[in-house]
Amino acid sequence: MPWNNKNIVVNYVLNKSTVLPALLLICFISVVSGKADVQFSASVSESTIGVGDQFQISFTLSGSGRGFRPPPFGDFTVLMGPSQSSSTSIINGSISQSSTYTYILQAIKEGTFKIGSAEITVDGNKVLSNPVTISVVKGSQQPQHGNSSGGQGSQGNNPAGNLSSNVFLKAYADKTSLYLGEAMVVTYRLYTRVTLTNYSIDKLPSLTGFWSQEISLPQQLEFHMENLDGIQYKVADIKKMVVFPQRDGTLEIDPMQGDVVARVQMKRQPRSTDPFDPFANDPFFNQFFNNSVQDVKVPISSKAIRVTVKELPAGAPSSFKGAVGKFTFEASLDKDHTKTNEPVTLKIKIAGKGNVKLIDAPEITFPPDFETYDPKENSSVNATTAGVTGTKTFEYLIIPRNSGEYHIPVSPFSYFDLEKKQYVELKAPDIHVDVAKGAESVQSTGPASGIRQSDIKFLGKDIRYIKTRELNTISSGRPFFGSLLFYSLLGLPVVVFFGLVLMNRRKEHMLGNMALVKSQRANKVAMKRLATAKKYLGSSDQVKFLDEMFKALWGFVSDKLQIPVSDLSRETVARSLTEAKVPDALVTEFTSVLDSCEFARFGGGSGESSDSIYKKGFTVISSIENSIKS
Repeated sequence: MPWNNKNIVVNYVLNKSTVLPALLLICFISVVSGKADVQFSASVSESTIGVGDQFQISFTLSGSGRGFRPPPFGDFTVLMGPSQSSSTSIINGSISQSSTYTYILQAIKEGTFKIGSAEITVDGNKVLSNPVTISVVKGSQQPQHGNSSGGQGSQGNNPAGNLSSNVFLKAYADKTSLYLGEAMVVTYRLYTRVTLTNYSIDKLPSLTGFWSQEISLPQQLEFHMENLDGIQYKVADIKKMVVFPQRDGTLEIDPMQGDVVARVQMKRQPRSTDPFDPFANDPFFNQFFNNSVQDVKVPISSKAIRVTVKELPAGAPSSFKGAVGKFTFEASLDKDHTKTNEPVTLKIKIAGKGNVKLIDAPEITFPPDFETYDPKENSSVNATTAGVTGTKTFEYLIIPRNSGEYHIPVSPFSYFDLEKKQYVELKAPDIHVDVAKGAESVQSTGPASGIRQSDIKFLGKDIRYIKTRELNTISSGRPFFGSLLFYSLLGLPVVVFFGLVLMNRRKEHMLGNMALVKSQRANKVAMKRLATAKKYLGSSDQVKFLDEMFKALWGFVSDKLQIPVSDLSRETVARSLTEAKVPDALVTEFTSVLDSCEFARFGGGSGESSDSIYKKGFTVISSIENSIKS
């Protein structure tokens, strides 16, 4: 095909060895072929949506730029973004480039909302996109799709919506009909067919009408394979608890809500529509340049659990106070021989399986010659999927004031046995104590007085006789009003106020200096954390190694760039590094190391060794430090 002398001929052979030279040639062509007019525009997939619907907003730049800044999305929830893609096309020897920044947003309330202009820098000049307006109406405006059979690579233009069948949360109860006070195990289980980098719970289920006991789970999710409706999922339990209904009737446990961050493969738009573009339909070339991996925020929510709570059968003994399960009952004194005014401890112990923590103390009738105190309660329980087992004790401190032989009646303990479906009453053994006269005798003013002689002796000391003679007073001299001390105290608040102002200014100055010091010492602190990570690397403690790597990476950028920990995010760090004139390659490398750490921790392995992650982290921190210094 003939070409004129203004065009550059590119001979391209469909061979893997020619890809790199071809890329270099494309970059050369883009430099020498001239610059087109720059256009920066915003567009949305839908301008009218319903509450809860998702839509896509894209910011497209015709040309190349840097320092992209999105507008605020305060009226919407950001599910994904920014997803960046770029394309280069060659049409009749003319080179054109474009970059697109894409977000997936979700509407959260009704109204008409304006999304402002995004900003990007082109050849040193700030360029703004056009604002867009979104109308949010009540009710979903998007069609409901069934379960997708596609996997990780079939997410389409709205990956957050299509992922709902590949990652979700289910709630299970081991029973839906139970007695009042009976234990029920509730499990919240996460199902996924895609790689997850993080998850968070935004709303825990309310337990109105229930008392709960948490079941301990590992801090790191432990996934296993499970077949659900003929489809294999990776499954992990994220919350387990034992609940006890406190009233009968139909009760409901509200859904648990949260979100996960899924890492999915996205298919980019074709690079060129020109049928004569030799790169447009090359499978080998598109394998590397037409696909990308994106982090997608996916909301998850379980369904509510509805249970029927039955009343306990009639015929409960008078000693029954709501214990349900299977228990043992003991009552004992720490000594059965004592002296007057010496303390004795009565201990009630109830152990078994059931609602242990909700058990009340049995009734005890103490002799009137005893001084008693409220019982000290102590419970020790263990919650598992088999229920709650443990012990509850009540310790009474009693002090006999008169000598003699005494009997302490303890009422029986009753519970409802779930296996036998009947009430069981356990009687306490007889409690006897023999009290001898102690060294300090007691004034016998009646069987219930319990007044010691030492108390009687003190009665003549706590109230003195009234003095009837005339008091001698001494004049204090000069009156307080108008004295030096009076005016000193009057001016004290003013002095304190200005002192506090000066102290506040000094504190602000010191905080500023502290931020500067932290910035200067950021690399030294990061190296110490990397040294700690290397120790855990040698001991094969993967969890602690990754924790220290996260602390080293995030702590370094937080201290170096003076970014508060609460504001740390990939977007904030990338923007701050760019403003600090750190090369884009280093910024990309930094986020790449973070991705490797997240894959290794949350995704069950990233395919990259821990030693490689450590070396990359060490190199990128050192490179950024040198770049900012220079």
